[in-house]
Amino acid sequence: MTITITFTGIRQTIKQGQTWIKKRPFLTLAGLILVLALLVGWRWTRPGARFGPLDGTWYRVQVNRDLYVGLDPNYPPFAEWTPDGITGIEADIAREIGRRLGVETHILIMGFDGLYDSLYTGYVDFLISGLQVDSEYKDWVHYTRPYFDAGQVLVSRADSPIEHIRQLDGGTVAVEIASAGDLGARQWQRRLHSLDIERYMLPDDAMRAVQNGEVNAALVDTVSVRFYLNEHDGLVMASKTTVPEGYRIVLREGNFRLVEEVERALDDMIADGTLEEIINQWLPTSKTQRMSRR
Repeated sequence: MTITITFTGIRQTIKQGQTWIKKRPFLTLAGLILVLALLVGWRWTRPGARFGPLDGTWYRVQVNRDLYVGLDPNYPPFAEWTPDGITGIEADIAREIGRRLGVETHILIMGFDGLYDSLYTGYVDFLISGLQVDSEYKDWVHYTRPYFDAGQVLVSRADSPIEHIRQLDGGTVAVEIASAGDLGARQWQRRLHSLDIERYMLPDDAMRAVQNGEVNAALVDTVSVRFYLNEHDGLVMASKTTVPEGYRIVLREGNFRLVEEVERALDDMIADGTLEEIINQWLPTSKTQRMSRR
């Protein structure tokens, strides 16, 4: 069946609509009011919406003295499910935030793919599971400042330290093949006069090439670097990541009071050194050497 739409047909349809409206003005007005009410209702009740001057989630947290946190426990040392319970950096951060808010933290285990759904439905109050800013959710969630930067960082020999990738102009950098460091190195390769890239199967292989003097530096993820430098002398890590990868706590934007309190607790943990202590407890630092900021 073929449907043909003509300009004349469109005009006739419009005229019929106008006639219908003229004959039923009150019904038309009622329809418009209903549509407006639905739009306003959606605006107020959509996930992340702020409904008036009160934050219902914060009120419940204060009354019940509990805080529900969602995470995926399959990424040690950040989160791991053990016989003793959920352990790791993120579990400790969540519990410390609860302690500072004066409430009990309940950690709920879920798959990574279900994290945002659990926040959307109100099953949890916030997420902490290696999450980065995702534009797909930014219309209804709030991302805190990073609690850890797991990005790609330069590793070089202590006798010839390299703080910034610009210092590798004319040199060679080692990367893990197909990693964010590989992509970052290729981007810098287009900016510098000359930069050779050597690719390895594992981050440890790239850092071993630095130790052996085969390359000038390696660009690999921070977690691998901290473990490797704890076991090997003679290497240093740059003070800042070349390719940042900030892990953030995620909350519903509409829970504005809870957002304020969690942000404040996280800021205080950074200021008094508690956050660093938690990270250092799970990520080795005994032999790690950081270059001073320039």
